[in-house]
Amino acid sequence: MNLPATESGSGEPPVRPRRSRVRLDTISDARREAARIYRKAVCGDLKVEDASRLVNMLAIIGRMVSEGDFEKRLEALERGET
Repeated sequence: MNLPATESGSGEPPVRPRRSRVRLDTISDARREAARIYRKAVCGDLKVEDASRLVNMLAIIGRMVSEGDFEKRLEALERGET
């Protein structure tokens, strides 16, 4: 899963894979990323084992986002806000 820098063989510096900057601030963001990973696995661009691990992490992130939203709403109710 971790991709090492690859040697170019011509004395040039190694090429580093591009880092992903995916926003995961909402449940919709996590769902969209899970769908993207699923499509990559179905096409064979990503090993199913790796896809499974990534989607499980996204599920955890989704639960944390949901619980954070719930906590904010509960605090607002306790303060008497609607």
